[in-house]
Amino acid sequence: MNIAVIGLGLIGGSIARRLKGFHSCRIFGCDTDSRTLLLAKADGAIDEGSCDGADAVQDADLIILCLYPKNNVDFIEKYKDSIKPGALITDVSGVKEFMVKNLLPLLPEGVDFVGAHPMAGREVGGYQSSTDTLFDGASFIITPTRKNRPENIALVRELAEYIGCTHVVTTSPREHDDIIAYTSQLMHVVAVALCDSPMIERSRFFSAGSLRDCTRVAVINEDMWSELFTENKDALSERIDEMCQSLERINSAVKSGDTEELKRIMRHSSSQKLKWLMD
Repeated sequence: MNIAVIGLGLIGGSIARRLKGFHSCRIFGCDTDSRTLLLAKADGAIDEGSCDGADAVQDADLIILCLYPKNNVDFIEKYKDSIKPGALITDVSGVKEFMVKNLLPLLPEGVDFVGAHPMAGREVGGYQSSTDTLFDGASFIITPTRKNRPENIALVRELAEYIGCTHVVTTSPREHDDIIAYTSQLMHVVAVALCDSPMIERSRFFSAGSLRDCTRVAVINEDMWSELFTENKDALSERIDEMCQSLERINSAVKSGDTEELKRIMRHSSSQKLKWLMD
């Protein structure tokens, strides 16, 4: 099997590192930075590499898109005529309806796209931050459509397990985007909002750790996350509205001195945390 990994950043580089031996594959890396390609080849993460997308995809049985969502779409639009008939394309994008809507119309006849999203990352990016353990114990979301061939969905699941993911979940692109807006995007919104407060300038020695915990993801890749926010704007706006409603209920109880209502809200939140987010 020939596999092309398009974009050797944190995610693409980490996938390439772990794919060695998968169906006796030969891994071809594609990146705009020739130095990254040289480093990845020296590390043994890829067998060959090129800055030319046509070179990368022409013999690939499996193409893994590891760029930003819009760049993934642009890549396929530019190199679609070089894609091998019968090839399978998957991705790692954090938004799935956008990918389905914009990518499927570009695909040559017989080429299949199975959307995917590994739930792993770090605060730092780039190939130099990639590791062969990034996906160990992680979740992996697959978002097939009715057009996908069962054997291709099965291959993406097999790939997810091979790179170390232990929870492989299949869902629709819409449900993925609704939930990710809460579990990932809203968390970044909250962290950014906390650090946007002028109070942060006076708070350095006034926190036992909770402020740092709540703002861990505030050091953010503004190019990527602004794109993800706007590409999933409907779902994210709903989650922000829900958060504002919760904050308003708490604020109202604080203003009125209603300790019983505050206790009720806290008991409910504690119960939900223990029920759904404790392993």
